[in-house]
Amino acid sequence: MDAFDQRILQGAAADSDALVRAAFEAAPDGLVVLARDGSILAFNARFLALWQFPPDMLQRLDSAEMRRHTATQMLDGAGYLRSLEQVHQVRQPQFLEPSALRDGRYFERYVSPLPAIEGVPLAQGGVIVRWRDVTQRVLAEQRQRELTALLELALTSADLAYWEVDVQSGQVHSHNDRWHAILGYAPGELADNFDAWDPLVHPEDAVTRLQAWHDHLEGRTPRYEAEFRMRHKAGHWVWLHARGFAVRRASDGQALRLVGTRQDITAAKQAQQGLHALAHTDELTGVHNRRRFMQLAEDELERSRRYGLPVAVLMMDLDHFKAINDRWGHACGDEVLRSFARSARTVMRQSDVFGRIGGEEFAALLPHTTLAGARIIGERLLEQVRAQPASWESTTVTYTASVGVSVAGAGSTVQALINAADAALYQAKALGRDRLVVADGAQALA
Repeated sequence: MDAFDQRILQGAAADSDALVRAAFEAAPDGLVVLARDGSILAFNARFLALWQFPPDMLQRLDSAEMRRHTATQMLDGAGYLRSLEQVHQVRQPQFLEPSALRDGRYFERYVSPLPAIEGVPLAQGGVIVRWRDVTQRVLAEQRQRELTALLELALTSADLAYWEVDVQSGQVHSHNDRWHAILGYAPGELADNFDAWDPLVHPEDAVTRLQAWHDHLEGRTPRYEAEFRMRHKAGHWVWLHARGFAVRRASDGQALRLVGTRQDITAAKQAQQGLHALAHTDELTGVHNRRRFMQLAEDELERSRRYGLPVAVLMMDLDHFKAINDRWGHACGDEVLRSFARSARTVMRQSDVFGRIGGEEFAALLPHTTLAGARIIGERLLEQVRAQPASWESTTVTYTASVGVSVAGAGSTVQALINAADAALYQAKALGRDRLVVADGAQALA
């Protein structure tokens, strides 16, 4: 190799060294190269800036003094110095836990074995240490943990279960124990996937719940919201209110996850049902009150009219009821009304609409029933009343009832049917009571 070639190679090597040094200095992290004996071989400007070494200390470049300087800035200076004893033993690159400084900063260390460098004896067995200021990341993680703890406390206090579902895999993650406890299970007792949880949903609620789920996933609703029942481990049904929001991919809006809450609303549902019952039930007898009877009767008449099915109405009134009150008192009269309601229930079918519409007067709308069928039910009721008198304070109180019957014709309304049956009822009273009379014209309609 001639002198010219040597100069070219030396120039190239010098350029390469300059590039390496420039990259070393420009690194955003603090870099320091340590020999096996702990002495400092090299460092960059960022390393000096992170640790704020005094100028006179840099002039001396005493490794032990510089280590003590860094240790004084650590919250756990003694622990930091002990860790340095292990730094030179690393054989594989490794991260060390972030170190807390007294001024509130957090530094992260990444230690990597230094490869042998030809012609640099001190580097044999040395290491390169990268220091990174991770204060913002650590504080953000701490804040997130605090928020998570506060959220869990709030959810627990509000009796909410927090859940997350991976849309693709169907994997369910419950982030507090409340989700399992609502249904009587211990954490981990059921697999966290749709196959384990979906069969617990009440069959009557499954379709509407699934529809609400897909409506939100496909972007038709701003959130997923549904009320449904799930079977408790003990066997009873628990009402749940679920609400959730999709986490979507920014590029195409595809739903990736659903996160939300579930709350046990069984008590609220029971209270709601209780209020509904109070609003629609006769307090004394427990049967439908007049308002509810009329609502249900209108629905049944419309349904029967739509499909061309027969409908009949019974009007029922207790005979000589005033005399019972006068002789035995109103409390006894109340018991007689309850006794009649029980007797009527034994002969009415599940599809029949039965209610107390005032005083001692009751009505029943009988769907899918001809005149002949209505007469059979009415006569059975009269027989049941005769056979089952009321009991009051160890006394048997016998009573009877009268029944009027009407059947629906073209264009009939509920009120018209009631009026016709009521007119027949008064005929039964006039004929001596304790009997059934069919409304005028009902025979022809039948």
